[in-house]
Amino acid sequence: MMHSEFRRDWGTVLASTVGVMASCITLVNYSLGVFVLPLTAEFGWARRDIMLATTFVSTGALLTSFMAGWLADRINLGWLIAVSQIMFGLAFCALSVFTNNLTVFYGIYLSMAFFAGGTLPITFTKIVASRFERHRGLAIGLTLAGTGLSGFIVPPVVGYFVNTYGWRVGYLAVAAFPLLLAMPLSLLFLRRATPAANAVSGIASYGMTLAEAVRTWRYWVMVVAFFVASAAATVVSANAVPLLIGRGFEAQTAANLAGIYGLAVIAGRIIVGSLADKFWAPPIALAVLVPSAVATVLLVTIPLNVPIALLLIAILGLGTGAEGDLLSYIVTRYFGIKAYGKIFSGIFVAFIAAIAITAPLSGLAYDMTKSYTPAMLAAAGGWLLCGLLFMTLGPYPKWQTDPSAAAR
Repeated sequence: MMHSEFRRDWGTVLASTVGVMASCITLVNYSLGVFVLPLTAEFGWARRDIMLATTFVSTGALLTSFMAGWLADRINLGWLIAVSQIMFGLAFCALSVFTNNLTVFYGIYLSMAFFAGGTLPITFTKIVASRFERHRGLAIGLTLAGTGLSGFIVPPVVGYFVNTYGWRVGYLAVAAFPLLLAMPLSLLFLRRATPAANAVSGIASYGMTLAEAVRTWRYWVMVVAFFVASAAATVVSANAVPLLIGRGFEAQTAANLAGIYGLAVIAGRIIVGSLADKFWAPPIALAVLVPSAVATVLLVTIPLNVPIALLLIAILGLGTGAEGDLLSYIVTRYFGIKAYGKIFSGIFVAFIAAIAITAPLSGLAYDMTKSYTPAMLAAAGGWLLCGLLFMTLGPYPKWQTDPSAAAR
């Protein structure tokens, strides 16, 4: 069954993985930290001012995610994704050419969210979840491993261009990811991704409506859990490079270590996704998130060298991979596929709202205290709380029309 599902839809998974790698929130999060010091040096902007760009992107995404969720259940997502990827890439080109003050800087980042709404994970996970059943966890894990792939590739690659040719060329390097990598694959493999085309063996026919889901306590537990998980991951991913530089590492070494974070995210996505296909997901999450809480504390409280930093960053990447993968997977298992786009978008709003709030607050905390310790300790609490909230969800519902329900 596994071989037949992946043999049939390997192209869908490939295009979705690369699409997530070059998606709106992901690419902004993993690239912005590389630009903090160069922009500060050239314009004298405070770190909190630069990190506020994530708030503009996330605020726009709060609005577009609802639209993307509604469209995910209705239209040809392949074309929506490809057009969004083109516009997203052009926005990064605009940052390279037109950035000369904070107003322009914020305006371009805000426009990204509206131009790139089709690149949010909701579109890709809707396609993949509708095409896979028995190995849905692994398929979603591979798709969302694109965030880790972004974290592994983007900081060192963009860091190289920034350190060698300057930050304006660095933004052109970021633009290449959606324009030259993701968009061609979307046109090749996803252009026929309509809801009807995605329905395989009745998978897309079962589950709750949005109105039914929001009346359950589980929905609101997920909202809180993924808010705090996203906040914790944002503190780590957005501040990893400047944090490591502040602790004595050279800029390129810090960027390379941040790349290991992304590699660990990939491992977390795949490992947790595979395990979730076989076991109840919440305890798996708890087993990964508790070590992440410990690693977050140690990153700012003990002496660091390259091996220790590498280990701690890898543990944090595994935690980020677990919480991101489970967002999509748990929604399908507790609420079904029928209204996945709408249900996911509501929870995803909490996920990106945390990014909008946390990134600038972590920058403000640094500016006020000249230390990343307060923000990182708060992130540790977020990892732990998320894992405990997952444990309250209880067993999966036994959907009457779910073809795999009898096996669970």
